[in-house]
Amino acid sequence: MDFEQPISQDFDVDDVDIFAELGTPSSQQHLTSDPLQSILTEDEEVPTTFDPVLVAELLQVLAQHTIRQQSNDGVEILPENAQNIDLNSARVTLSDDEYRLSLLVELQGNQQIRPCVRVQHNSGEFDFVEERDIPSVWKPLYDLLENAFKQAIQSLKSSSYF
Repeated sequence: MDFEQPISQDFDVDDVDIFAELGTPSSQQHLTSDPLQSILTEDEEVPTTFDPVLVAELLQVLAQHTIRQQSNDGVEILPENAQNIDLNSARVTLSDDEYRLSLLVELQGNQQIRPCVRVQHNSGEFDFVEERDIPSVWKPLYDLLENAFKQAIQSLKSSSYF
């Protein structure tokens, strides 16, 4: 585009690619249809390794969504000796190569515990660590956590970037 020329009556602003004129890539090239892609990619390159902290954060968001969804479906998970389960307290933490999904549970006498399910992350695979000797009254809560974690992992794995 010649900036020295006067603008004529037949000038159409839509015919000018402002990004090409400025020497930058078109804004359409930066738009992605998948928000996860924009988080996990930089400069159109897919990373070969993922930040484990970012994976934990993504798993947490996905698991929280599933837990809220199941609680709305009327799933009863409150054991007799528990006063309250804070469904908004779902957290995924990372310790070495182990991810843990937990919820905050208030017991009688103002005690609090965080029951959790654990997953080992080895070579891109997630392997659940089997919890032994779970009392039957706590089993529905552990089942909820395990199901939410499985769905979160499946959602993450189904993205084409993980």
